[in-house]
Amino acid sequence: MIAVNQHRDDIQGLRALAVLAVIIFHVNHEWLPGGFIGVDIFFVISGYLITSIIFQQKEQGRFSFVSFYASRLRRIVPAYLFLLATVAAIMAILLIPRDFNSFYDSLKSAAFFNSNNYFKTQNDYFAPASHELPLLHTWSLAVEMQFYLLLPALLVLIPTRLIKPTIGAIAATLLLYSSLLLADGGRQDVYFSLAARIPEFLIGSLLALKNNHTLKKPNTNAWVGLALIALSFIFTTEESAFPGLLALPPCIGTALLISAQGSKVNQWLSGKVFVFTGALSYSLYLWHWPILAGLRYYFEVYELPGEALVIFFTLTLTASLISYYLIENTLRRANGRSGIYKFAAFSGVTLLAVLMARAANPMVSYSLPIELTRYAAPEDICHGQIVGECLRGDRQSSTEILLLGDSHAAQLNYFADVFGQTQRLRIRVITASSCVPIEGFDVVRVREQARESCSNQIETVKAHYESSQALLVAGKWQRHATSDPFMLALDRFLSEANNRNQPVILLAQVPMLETNVQRMNRHNALGSKRVAKLEATWGEANRKIEKLASRYPNVRFVDFSNIPLFSTPPFSNGRQIYQDEHHLNEEGSKAYGQAVSSRLGVILRGLTLKLSSTTPHYNPVISSRPLLR
Repeated sequence: MIAVNQHRDDIQGLRALAVLAVIIFHVNHEWLPGGFIGVDIFFVISGYLITSIIFQQKEQGRFSFVSFYASRLRRIVPAYLFLLATVAAIMAILLIPRDFNSFYDSLKSAAFFNSNNYFKTQNDYFAPASHELPLLHTWSLAVEMQFYLLLPALLVLIPTRLIKPTIGAIAATLLLYSSLLLADGGRQDVYFSLAARIPEFLIGSLLALKNNHTLKKPNTNAWVGLALIALSFIFTTEESAFPGLLALPPCIGTALLISAQGSKVNQWLSGKVFVFTGALSYSLYLWHWPILAGLRYYFEVYELPGEALVIFFTLTLTASLISYYLIENTLRRANGRSGIYKFAAFSGVTLLAVLMARAANPMVSYSLPIELTRYAAPEDICHGQIVGECLRGDRQSSTEILLLGDSHAAQLNYFADVFGQTQRLRIRVITASSCVPIEGFDVVRVREQARESCSNQIETVKAHYESSQALLVAGKWQRHATSDPFMLALDRFLSEANNRNQPVILLAQVPMLETNVQRMNRHNALGSKRVAKLEATWGEANRKIEKLASRYPNVRFVDFSNIPLFSTPPFSNGRQIYQDEHHLNEEGSKAYGQAVSSRLGVILRGLTLKLSSTTPHYNPVISSRPLLR
């Protein structure tokens, strides 16, 4: 058992290795594919050290729950609160109001060390948008604090002779449980789960409880441990079924290194640079991610340009040094009543800063009229929900069209009003977030909180096929055309519509920009000189959908991306028509409808007439009267 007051330079060096791996991975995951495993190294180290402290104090009869939790709070919370307050103040300036509201929700969860459960239901850790979430990294601190709530009771209340077998059984059971969840497709749940991470802490705990954990061949075991970690860094990737069983090699490797005290590898880890970096590791971990996320949000790219990387490393090191020397070291040593006063005052200042940040966010720059920042009022449209009859256009018309798709169809609610009114059509608009509601859609690609609504909308849409005289489908084809399951589902959907002799029009994705328009406006107000440019690849997805549509006589792929309305996006005739980089706003949706209603009406009428003339038994409702007038 390690003595409570024994300082291990090699463990500090191991912390340095872990935090550097995490930072490298976060800067660019291609540089070190498994660098995120550095977090798991931290978990093993924490389990080892905390178990050593608790168990030794228990054996000496001087363990106190109050003292333990107070020491953990002094160690973790001051620097953490300083981070939250500072990041809140900066994000109040940087983020557009919609994004700040999401950030504020994550901030509230992070403040109570519950962000792992928050992010589990929000975004995939490895999804493209995740690299802009300033507090995403706090999930691991939440897991660690939750573990600290459980470990003392486990070590203190269970009889000493039963502790090792109990810990071993818990670790094995939870490891099996997480592996089964991963096999069942629950990758997001497992990644952020405390239960899935407890075995990693407990590997460190088991090492600490070993009567003589210093191995007879430290050099051999150190090299084996280092090799296990290095191989995990290189060969584990974002797509791996992790943590689960794949967490064992790096965690066992970490345990081997901890037990190899005195080996040549551990002497190397005890070098001054490693030890200093290890001492700074908590602050480095706290600060590197929000700085990186903020820069990515500002530049709107994942791979930062060279000058931005210089800014990143400079700010990260500076903020970490300030946090370490002025916050961590100062308040960690604060004991007694004065320590309580300092902690309370610091917490109060943090709370005030957070509240001021929320109030300041909308006032940083000129607020756009709400109709320019959304494609419709969420409570008025059937997007992920059913509101009334979901009807737009000429609601008195006896000719009904069904418009379905993801948010790229939801943005067409005002479009549908214009199109329906000019062509005397009743248009039912049913959409879902990130989901084209057709049977067979691969719902697993949708974020967890939207999966149920996606499935519900699929069933709702199916119920309206028979009453719909034609189908309009719109989607963010860039997102969907790369999914083989989706393309198969779309193929089946078109084939079934063809068998029903039902006309289908697939609308091309509207032009996509490189820059979020609201961000561009905000950052330009702060002194930036950014202009919107078209993104380079959105047209490729359109062509893939067009090729599929060409197989069926009842289907037309219609591309209006070259009309004058889209000649100078995000503006048209001095009006802002986009709400972000790929959605139209209310004004843009109306203008789109005004620009293409006549042409779209002709296309739909022609498709209907073609089906009626080429199909001997073509007899849907629309054949008995004019579809369009």
